[in-house]
Amino acid sequence: MSVREIAIAAVSFFLGGIMHSFVVHYIMPNAHRLYAWIYAMRNHKKYGIPCKSDLVLDKDGYSLGYSFDYKGAVWVSYILSKGSVGIDVARSESFFPDPDVPARFRKKPDDFRNSGFDKGHLAPSAAIDFTVKSNLQTFAMSNVSPQDPKLNRQAWSKLESLEREWTYTLGKMVVYTGPIYGERPKKMKDIPIPKAFYKVAYSFKYRRYIGFIMPNKPVSARDMWDYARSVKAVEKETKMTFFKAINKGDKKDLNLEFWKEAHL
Repeated sequence: MSVREIAIAAVSFFLGGIMHSFVVHYIMPNAHRLYAWIYAMRNHKKYGIPCKSDLVLDKDGYSLGYSFDYKGAVWVSYILSKGSVGIDVARSESFFPDPDVPARFRKKPDDFRNSGFDKGHLAPSAAIDFTVKSNLQTFAMSNVSPQDPKLNRQAWSKLESLEREWTYTLGKMVVYTGPIYGERPKKMKDIPIPKAFYKVAYSFKYRRYIGFIMPNKPVSARDMWDYARSVKAVEKETKMTFFKAINKGDKKDLNLEFWKEAHL
């Protein structure tokens, strides 16, 4: 072997080592971040808009239908998968009035001061954090409802944690969630307070549905399953129609054991 061939082999070996190290120590651990932009291109309302609203807004990680009368979203929809849930950027914590909502119909963070209610996320921050921007958008006040702290931090938080786990065991899911109002809702300043909250979810892999309706009052995490409902029951209560573009599975079915056994 000539000196030139030895030199070429040595350089190739050296460059190969650098490339291998780069792939192992940088590309592989951060691969999910390299295709996070794909999740921002999802059409989160593609499986159906459940009811009419004054505005439909599309964010990177969710879509919502906004009501001027309620000064808030009446439905939020979002698609979750193991890939998008598996990315965990730093949480924003910076609530802000949504500039996409006309000023007179916006909620502001200060509206909640000394109210006794949490700023309850509808599209959850912990599930929509595949980019800094997507997580920040979950802190738009259009995505927030007045929620009892002992619901928000207990049963509702447990349910949000479960839906993230379900993406690892049940595959890609589409979720709808939102508030339910009474005929004459009490108000916090000029913001109507929901009497309850709903959430419905569908697993594409198993063609299974589940729903929940929780009152806007203290509900412990251990009691979460007491509020499970079929999607048909949630539709009856909310007068909405969910998953219009999905013609698979049975929305009347509620197999609690299936869902209870499906978490990690």
